[in-house]
Amino acid sequence: MEENNEEDEVSKNVALNYGIQQGNLIANQNRQYQYAMEESEKNLAEAQLDCDETLGKIYHLLKQDTLKPDVQGNLNWISIEDEKKRILTDEGVDKIMQVMQSYINKETLLSNFDEKTIARRMLEFSLALNGVLFLKYEIYFRVPSFKECKELLEERIEERIKRKKSTLELLGKEVYEEVIRKEVIKEIEPRLDYELQKIKTEQTKLNLREYEMVFTQLKALVEATHNRAWKGEERGSLRRHFNISEVIGSKGGLNEKKKGFFG
Repeated sequence: MEENNEEDEVSKNVALNYGIQQGNLIANQNRQYQYAMEESEKNLAEAQLDCDETLGKIYHLLKQDTLKPDVQGNLNWISIEDEKKRILTDEGVDKIMQVMQSYINKETLLSNFDEKTIARRMLEFSLALNGVLFLKYEIYFRVPSFKECKELLEERIEERIKRKKSTLELLGKEVYEEVIRKEVIKEIEPRLDYELQKIKTEQTKLNLREYEMVFTQLKALVEATHNRAWKGEERGSLRRHFNISEVIGSKGGLNEKKKGFFG
């Protein structure tokens, strides 16, 4: 009889220890599950509010870099090969990036804007950015150097010589290239400074015209950021996700308990 009582006591202790171990195991599993859920929510929120990738694309856009695949097929940003084709100076790029960082950020994403507020802010953005750039366009837009202007003038002189040669050939007249060259240089010599300044002005205007497309792209990105904050939609999206995660997490915990004690 005593032996049976001892065996019952041992069985009870074994069952109790097993239950405690199972309880601890389930508790650890729940803690790990909850931690994973919290980390997932944190990573999602950070990714959803992270503007670094967008700002990085804007920087490359302003620098006029291009995306090209490498041998593995991965796209990488490649710097523009001909610096003379750049529209903005480094100061211009830095100035625009300062402005864009003040509009494309998590504070903007987590704001609560109505249609009128978005329209007003977009108008302010457009006027302010264009105003500051064009008032100091000689600083922010790349102006061709004297060397570049000289090279362009030399190209135009050569082109003019070719046209004169072609005209004389069509008329059946004798062609002496050195004579033609001297005539062209003699014609342009009195207004050499004017021609160089004209080239500089023309190239600067071309850069200013190119800016229109760049500005359109910048405006679209800023507007997209504001639209995500329309009526606090971004905040609401994060809040809904957290609520759903909490419900799923609580259900997952209960299911684990049932499986541990009754499975």
